[in-house]
Amino acid sequence: MRGASGLLVAAALGGAIVAGSCRRHAAPPPPAPPPRPLLAAIVLDDLSPPSDERIDKGRIEDQIRMALAASGLFSTTAPDGGAMPTARARLAFTAECVQEGAKGEARAQVRLHVDTRPSDAPGAIEFDVEGQGVEPYTVATKKAPQQAMPSLTKLVLRIASDLIDGVATRRRLEEGSPTALHAALVADGGELREEAIRIIGERQIRAEVPTLLKLLSDPDETVRDAALGALIAMHERSAVRELTQSRSLRDRREMRKIIEAISILGGQEADEYLSFIAATHDDDEIRADAAAARVRLQRREAEAGGR
Repeated sequence: MRGASGLLVAAALGGAIVAGSCRRHAAPPPPAPPPRPLLAAIVLDDLSPPSDERIDKGRIEDQIRMALAASGLFSTTAPDGGAMPTARARLAFTAECVQEGAKGEARAQVRLHVDTRPSDAPGAIEFDVEGQGVEPYTVATKKAPQQAMPSLTKLVLRIASDLIDGVATRRRLEEGSPTALHAALVADGGELREEAIRIIGERQIRAEVPTLLKLLSDPDETVRDAALGALIAMHERSAVRELTQSRSLRDRREMRKIIEAISILGGQEADEYLSFIAATHDDDEIRADAAAARVRLQRREAEAGGR
């Protein structure tokens, strides 16, 4: 899922002192964000098998529209006398209750697709997300009465609402300030943290380089990989030393990743490390990988120097 990245505008003010006076010029205001598309039709596709419980599609449509309108992703009113892009939403779901012995489960799977017409309009939104959920319950036995079966309508709505909240939060990150991105970066973790790392790399927010370097040693592999990707996007060669000190030479999988990353980052320290690994590592394949990566590094730097 990819949204439009926010814009960072930096203004430098110069001043000249003449005859003891100083004239200051106000920085131009940042450009206004593009208008949100108008939320138009919402189409429901109920793919559920036959069930004793009626799924209230009217309620689902109404509450999904309210959730989308409240997300901040869309405009709910059209400007006077002006056309604007429109966004269409399609919610497909399947939901059922399954029983086995004394155990029952309400299950639902939800997919939400939104696109904008025209698709290349400023502020156009497009995403395709899906999720699933389960709610257990107890079936009647001689020892216990049956619990009330969970509402499939509520289960579908809960999953869909979580999907909408996730999309809206990511959009706010993409358009947010460096302060908001930093808060997500140092949070406990999860997908939003990884998304913040990706955006920091895309927007080249170099103030976060020290934090990203620390995350190269994070116990979560997905966080480590995201931080490495951001540092590569920023061409941050200080990551080379951190990589060579924080990863085990015995971990073949990790070694392959850092060999390639170091060859992309380049520089003398990277060249020396790859030369050392190619000559001394006790794994034949790792030595060969390091030698090949060093050749790629040298070729890239030769081509860059020739430009």
